[in-house]
Amino acid sequence: MKHHLLNDDAREHGHDDAQSQAHLRATKLPSFRLCLERSAMSEEGFIGALLQTSLSRLDAWTLPDLERLLAACLRYNLSPTGREIFLVPDHTAGAPLLVVGVDGWSRLLNEHKQFAGMRFRESVELVDGIPAWIECTIHRRDRRVATAVREYLCEVRGTTTAWITHPRRMLRHKAMVQCARITFGMGDIVDPDETYRTFASTNQQTDGPTQTLRQKSHPPAKRGPTSVNELKSVLGL
Repeated sequence: MKHHLLNDDAREHGHDDAQSQAHLRATKLPSFRLCLERSAMSEEGFIGALLQTSLSRLDAWTLPDLERLLAACLRYNLSPTGREIFLVPDHTAGAPLLVVGVDGWSRLLNEHKQFAGMRFRESVELVDGIPAWIECTIHRRDRRVATAVREYLCEVRGTTTAWITHPRRMLRHKAMVQCARITFGMGDIVDPDETYRTFASTNQQTDGPTQTLRQKSHPPAKRGPTSVNELKSVLGL
């Protein structure tokens, strides 16, 4: 998959001017330098890892997209190269979604200074041998009342392989993620299952192919870096 950084300067003013402007923009991205230092990787290794992990699901992205990703990593103490957080296309609004995987949610909770533990309850009623609901309760050190969220199988059951092979685990994950979002106010990040549902819903409501939606959000005529060296050039490194 190719990664295109949308850059009008390169098309209108030539490579030298574009690189100069890109350098100025890069110096205003403290999140990039902070994440690079925290990773203990070389610039080339860090950028290469970004392309292979958190940016690998996008055909096209912008410098603000990269800044959103890195800022979220700093805010939630996640690794942009550790398969904990990703940018994925949002075919309805255009701007990529910040998606946190299960390992990322677990790390996010355990490293939050106000996290004081969580517990799960499940229904004694079964649906196809699976609990009808699972409830997650999360305790905060600075709150007197814990937050509890109950997710019902009939409402969230999916059709992906994970839901077919590990339905109880998926239902538990859904309860944990939704409870974490409410407890700590994490409305700007979503879980992979929610992203898949949005993607599937969009496909059902659209007559055209998915590729058409992707092209509407990210015009293919605006090409960008597809390798580590090209991305370093655009960032002014």
